[in-house]
Amino acid sequence: MSSIAFSKSDLSSLIDHHIALLERFGIKDEAPFSVIFFSLEDKKELDSIEIFQRILRQTDALFEVDNHFVVMLPGTDWNGATEVLSGIQEFLGQKPQDNIVTFPEDGENATEMLRKLENLIEDNSDLIVTFNK
Repeated sequence: MSSIAFSKSDLSSLIDHHIALLERFGIKDEAPFSVIFFSLEDKKELDSIEIFQRILRQTDALFEVDNHFVVMLPGTDWNGATEVLSGIQEFLGQKPQDNIVTFPEDGENATEMLRKLENLIEDNSDLIVTFNK
């Protein structure tokens, strides 16, 4: 199974759409999802989209932002997202970084969640990444 790759411009809309679906079906508090971030700044030679599409689930949404990636993991809490992200970072030979936000703990909408993720990335690395523009 392969994940679906989306444009960076779809990131905020897709998160808000997913939240609206959870609210519509009354499962907002029962169906967490997480958003993770990892960078390939030092691995530019990888054909990255194809590799990550293959290893992620079909329900996962993959977004390429320059040479960085954001993945929305539906039905995945913080612990599950930590496993996914640490596996990716280990595969890439990178030190673990906790670049994870989870709904609803880290925000009630895409703007809040992505702002928190931007702050985590800045705190954990020397990268400045902006998602809401």
